[in-house]
Amino acid sequence: MENGNKRQEEEEHRKTNREEEPCCDCVVYQSYGLNDGQFISPNFPEFYPPNTNCILYSFFGDAFEIIELTFLEFDLRMPASNGNCTDFVRIFQNLERPEVNENSPYDVELCGNYSGLRRKKFYSSHRSLILEFHTDSPTGQNRQYKGFRGIYRFLDKRKYLCGKCVYAYLFQVTSSPTGVPVEGQLCTYEFRSNATHKRGRFFSPFYPQNYRPNARCRYNFHAERGEVIKIIFANIQLHHRGGSCFNAPDIISVYNGIDTDSTIIKQFCSFHNGEEVLSRGDSLLVTFETDRSAEEQGFAATYEFVGEHMDVTPVVRHPNNTTFRCGGSISSMEGKNGTISSPSYPKPYPPSLTCRFTFQGVGRERVQLKFVHFDLYYPSGDPKAPVDCTGSDTVSVYIQINGRNEALGTYCGSKLPPKLMSNSNTMTVEFRSRRPSLTVTGFLANYEFVTNFGIDTGQQDERGTCSFSYVSKNEPEGHIRSPNYPGLYPRNTECQYLFYGKGKERVHITFLTFDVDGIGPRCEENTKSDYVSFSNFHETEDRKLYRMCGLASQSKHKVESDGVFFRVTFKSNEIYDAHGFEAFYQFQGGTPTGQLVDPTAADSQPSLQTSPSIVVLAFITALLIISPVRTLHL
Repeated sequence: MENGNKRQEEEEHRKTNREEEPCCDCVVYQSYGLNDGQFISPNFPEFYPPNTNCILYSFFGDAFEIIELTFLEFDLRMPASNGNCTDFVRIFQNLERPEVNENSPYDVELCGNYSGLRRKKFYSSHRSLILEFHTDSPTGQNRQYKGFRGIYRFLDKRKYLCGKCVYAYLFQVTSSPTGVPVEGQLCTYEFRSNATHKRGRFFSPFYPQNYRPNARCRYNFHAERGEVIKIIFANIQLHHRGGSCFNAPDIISVYNGIDTDSTIIKQFCSFHNGEEVLSRGDSLLVTFETDRSAEEQGFAATYEFVGEHMDVTPVVRHPNNTTFRCGGSISSMEGKNGTISSPSYPKPYPPSLTCRFTFQGVGRERVQLKFVHFDLYYPSGDPKAPVDCTGSDTVSVYIQINGRNEALGTYCGSKLPPKLMSNSNTMTVEFRSRRPSLTVTGFLANYEFVTNFGIDTGQQDERGTCSFSYVSKNEPEGHIRSPNYPGLYPRNTECQYLFYGKGKERVHITFLTFDVDGIGPRCEENTKSDYVSFSNFHETEDRKLYRMCGLASQSKHKVESDGVFFRVTFKSNEIYDAHGFEAFYQFQGGTPTGQLVDPTAADSQPSLQTSPSIVVLAFITALLIISPVRTLHL
């Protein structure tokens, strides 16, 4: 259990013990060229002794070092019924000097077992950190406890600086600024490109320590003419309660411009690694906002002012002395659409080739790829229904997930691949030929850099990454579709469909097709489910309306709003894909007659008086959203 910044009055006998025995045993760890090591409780891995009044583990680094502590094992007595820890570890993270006394405020108090620790890793803000270990006398409990084991590291704190940026007040930095604080504004910084400054780092406040509640930070980047801004978030750890980022308590937003009225490129909540963002012009804004509910480590990012990308297509010379174009770098700066093909298309392509096409978009652009011809050498069976691509010529499509290249699919034979879309502004297509064949004709695909996620209905709302509005006075009826429909929807994507009626209107939605990978009926994050959810509220989830996922072979899913506003959310994770959904919507007058309810909850009651239509709808919903079978599309 972790009691954080809580400052409760301790039991009277503990105060008495401190007065009678003010001295502590000390264990000192200094760097002096020693970068890391291990620390343990007394007798570990045997049981620690009771009545240990105070042991201080003192870590002291060099002038430009901070300390990282990581607990690998932790087993102390559980807290008392009033929540107080009787055996505990206290951590003093913000010390100017390696000194504490009985009046020194601690930052974190830990007790209980390893699984109960919300955090296992802790950082100092300066060159000193002290860990205090205290055990009380037995209280009749038969169980004994092992204590703790951990590792420490002395880190160069200059790796976490950005000039006079976020940590200037923590580390008393005097170096030349790269991120300049804006005078009179708290946690606002300006980064400007010039002849001597093209790259750097920036962080959430207090990083690598946890950020504090109610943070409001702005990072403004200004490139020179002909440059764009590239941001790579190496580490993102934000408090998240699950579900949509739309109502996340802590969030990073990236805008393609100088203020929050600009187009949103991307938003991040929860945990991510290696996320890359590229501006569309010479200005970019990153905002970081948190609430007061909980804390996490925050983020670490790098920025770079780079020139606009050029289209470079390599020329390959084959052993038979013929030359041809094979792959290349394709930037949206040079054109928003075009085609890629196998060498010599539509003639047979040469053997023993590897051609890579690398797509680079800007802003919130996504790469949409549609194959219009596909005919590759396939020796293993029917090329129109390929089963295994081993030994065949292939086209593989890769995207970036948490900084890693992940295969979106590998295709062979003559079966046309599905329409594909990247989850970010990058995509790589790799063509491999192995053996010569005089009958195959290769492949041809159309590509397009899109900002509407392949959704061609509604009015795109620039205030959201993928947000579309449907207003009854403009479009009283129509269709909504998942991104890239009827192709595979992109991974790691969230889209909002916002409906605005008038007067007593209600929106009625009927799903015509539904194929969203997940395990019903609850479609929860811990089952790695993609889902569609519904809400009568603009910024919070509607708990009486449950999520939908799975494969619905029947049509005519129906859902209806309670009022003039309604929100549909589509959310995909980083693992699976499917073809998504298409639905018909219509604004109608009158009062609502039905709603979506949780079919697994026996006591689930709608907010309205129950009617036969509600009962029927609940039964239909139970049939349609239960689908325990998961399909991986390759």
